[in-house]
Amino acid sequence: MSAAMNGAWPEQTFELLLQSRALLEKDHFVYISGDHGSGWIDKDAIYPHTERIEQLSRRLAQLVRDLRLDVVCGPATGGLIIAEWVGHELGILAAFTEHDTPRPGELRGRFVLRRGYDHLVAGKRVLVVDDIVNTGHSIRQTIEAVRGAGGTVAAAGTLVNRGNVGAKEIGVEDLVYLLEYKIPAWPAAECPLCRSGVAVNTQYAHGKEYLASQSSQ
Repeated sequence: MSAAMNGAWPEQTFELLLQSRALLEKDHFVYISGDHGSGWIDKDAIYPHTERIEQLSRRLAQLVRDLRLDVVCGPATGGLIIAEWVGHELGILAAFTEHDTPRPGELRGRFVLRRGYDHLVAGKRVLVVDDIVNTGHSIRQTIEAVRGAGGTVAAAGTLVNRGNVGAKEIGVEDLVYLLEYKIPAWPAAECPLCRSGVAVNTQYAHGKEYLASQSSQ
C-alpha cells in the first residue's frame, strides 16, 4: 500500500476537507456496502469547488504518472468526477461504472460498465479510482468490471482511504491515496450504534435507503 510521496500532502488534504466542512463525525451512518459507522466524509461539500478538486486530482495523478496508463475509470458518481479530473491531468481517457439493477438484499445494484465503456477499457492499462474508499465496496466492483471487460488494472487510487481496507482487500497490487483518515465500520448485525439505539442519519450516506429496505422486510 502506498500513501502520498509528498509528505505535506496528507496534512494539506486534511486541511482542505476541514475548509470544505466535509468531515462528519459522532453520528450513525450506513455505507453503500451495508456496513455501519460513526463517520462520513461529505464529498458533495468539495465538488462545487472545482479548484479544490483540480488540486487534489493533480496530486493523485502525480502518484501514478509512471504506470503507463491508458484509461482512468471510477464508479459513479464520485469516482466518475475523480476519473475525469485525473484523466485530464494525465492526458488520457476516462470512463465510469454505474449501478445495475439491485438484487434482493442490496441497497443498490452492482457497478457495471455500460455506454460502450467495456470496449474502451478492453486491452488497456487502467487506473481505477474513487473519491473516498470506505469499505472498498464501490472500487472493488469497478475493478471487477474492468477486468471482466478485458482491461488490466494497473493500480487503484483514491483521495482518502478510510483505513478499513488496503490493496489486498480490493484485489490490486497497489492502492495510492493522499490521506488516510480512519473511521471504523461494522456489519449491520454487529453495529454498536444500532444496539445503543442511535438513530441512523438519513441526510448523508445511505441511511435513507437502509431504513426503507428494513421497513419493506
